[in-house]
Amino acid sequence: MHKIVAEANRKRKEAIRKAKAKARVHFLTNVPNSKEGWAFINQMKKYLHRGRYDIRLKGRGSRKVHGDQRGIPIKYAERYSIYIDQKIVDGNNPAFYALNEYKIRQKLRNLRSEIDELLKWKQL
Repeated sequence: MHKIVAEANRKRKEAIRKAKAKARVHFLTNVPNSKEGWAFINQMKKYLHRGRYDIRLKGRGSRKVHGDQRGIPIKYAERYSIYIDQKIVDGNNPAFYALNEYKIRQKLRNLRSEIDELLKWKQL
C-alpha cells in the first residue's frame, strides 16, 4: 500500500514540476493598442528566438462589454500584456538548477524511506 501511495505522489509531483517548467513569464504589461504598440509587438516577434521561446498576448482593458474573467479578445483590447514562455529547460533557464536540485532531493527521500522500511523489517 505504501508503494502505491508513494507512486501516486511521485506522479503528481512530476506533473506539477512539468507544469512549472513551462510556466509563463508575465514579461510586459500595458502595451497600448495603437500603431506604436503593434510595431513594438511585431519587432519582438521578428527577433524572438522561436526555437527557445514563445510569445503570447492577452487583452487588457474594460470588461464591461467584451470581457470576462479570462481577459478580453485581442481586437477589443485597450492594451496588451505580453507573456514569454520558455520551451527548453536547460542551463539557460533559471528553473533548470531548481529542477535538478528537486530531483536530487526526491532521490534522497526515496532512499531514506527504503532504508526506514529495511530497518523496520530488520527489527521484526
